[in-house]
Amino acid sequence: MKKIVCSPTRVLQFVRHLAAMSIAVGSLAGIASAQTTVTLDARGTELNADLTIQGGTAGMVDQSSSAVIATKASTDNYTRRIMMKFDTENYIPANAVITSARLQLVLKEAESTASRPLTAYYVTKSFVTGETNWHYYRTGQAWSSAGGDLGAKFGTTYVGGAVGSTYTFDLTTLVQRVVKGEFGSRYTRLALIDTGGADSGSYREFHSTRSTNTAARPRLVVTYSSSGTTAPPPPSVSSTGSSTTLKVMQWNIHNTLGSDGVCNPDRVATAIVKQNPQVVSLNEVKFNAGACSFTFEMAAKLQSLLQQKTGVTWHLEAINAGSGGTGNALLSRFPLVTASSHLLSNGRGVAEVGVVVNGRTINLLSTHVEYYTASWRPEQIKEAVTWMNGFSQPRIVMGDFNTSPGTTDYALMATPYQDGWAAAKSAGTATAYNGTGATHGTSRFDYVFSSRTSTLVLKSVSVPDTRVSGVYPSDHDPVIAVFAVN
Repeated sequence: MKKIVCSPTRVLQFVRHLAAMSIAVGSLAGIASAQTTVTLDARGTELNADLTIQGGTAGMVDQSSSAVIATKASTDNYTRRIMMKFDTENYIPANAVITSARLQLVLKEAESTASRPLTAYYVTKSFVTGETNWHYYRTGQAWSSAGGDLGAKFGTTYVGGAVGSTYTFDLTTLVQRVVKGEFGSRYTRLALIDTGGADSGSYREFHSTRSTNTAARPRLVVTYSSSGTTAPPPPSVSSTGSSTTLKVMQWNIHNTLGSDGVCNPDRVATAIVKQNPQVVSLNEVKFNAGACSFTFEMAAKLQSLLQQKTGVTWHLEAINAGSGGTGNALLSRFPLVTASSHLLSNGRGVAEVGVVVNGRTINLLSTHVEYYTASWRPEQIKEAVTWMNGFSQPRIVMGDFNTSPGTTDYALMATPYQDGWAAAKSAGTATAYNGTGATHGTSRFDYVFSSRTSTLVLKSVSVPDTRVSGVYPSDHDPVIAVFAVN
């Protein structure tokens, strides 16, 4: 039996993280599993190092006390890289099955609005805070190659220029290999490097663990199950992007409050599984609002339920905005090549993920704009459109826009993008159980907009009936769109 030693510090850390744990119990192929989510963000303990190293004349400078961490692709004198080390040895059990590991950084400054590719690399040497720079990983011990000893790379996230946005780096594969002991040490060490061409506008600055804005400090959110469980099988859609079609679903789930007055996340997850989408956009994803009082984060709960019901991994990006937690979530059966979110004015937000389908990167976005205060609606849409323009084409924009076709607010989206339902209806490929395509009462508020491009061709749009025994899971109907990706 393994001996466990508890110190007062470790007990306090355990209590602190117990409040952030999300436990889901389900069954995969008849094997019971329990999932735990922990957030590693405490400076000096769980997050052992976060710092910038810089080439050129600043190569020997220790930047470990800075309130920011930064990347830049430039000449050697200005090149910057982020170095980070997380204690996944003491906070994640050895050989745990990692469901997801997501590094979240908040952008503090950018020299341009162009998207920059930040790639995560495993760092093969154990560097030390206060002793690490471009040339040395600890005092008197030089890197084999200036700028850090780099191993395999583990994905790229494209970072735009919207200050205050949260960018997510999917480190699931890296953390899984680390906790299995493949690299010897079970500490997760990584470098974030701008792998784009040298450019004067490539500088990206994020909040560090020394930032006075505590909510913006870096964090690694890891969800895992014990080593006795079986890892989920691979998605039924190809993770290499060989699929030639993309099926998406847009749904305002009303905090899972059904027409029977019952809040039921399981019922919502079951309805999603029945439609078999590959990417899902959800609005009003709240953990505690109105008639529903939950003690868990709704987005993570639905991710867990979908994984239990489908037996495949679902990848998540979510944003909560404003008092009461008006939230949007994107869930994808495809691995994420980008993931980010952005706050809009007056308590709204937009989430983004990028997936590869048929060799092409498709950027998908989810938002929900104001209903009650009409004057806020156009401003929020304009802000969202501006931020979304920072992502490459083609794009699919989904959400509850709280406006009907023909309005000036609708035109703000329908001018730059194709309205899926209208296009499918014109082509004779639109179907709706209610005969009208309405998604909220008699109104059509929920939309799937897409880029007008030959690489993304709309095939059909439907509004399905989600009732079971006459009960709707939400006060909105979902919208399903199928695209061919050329």
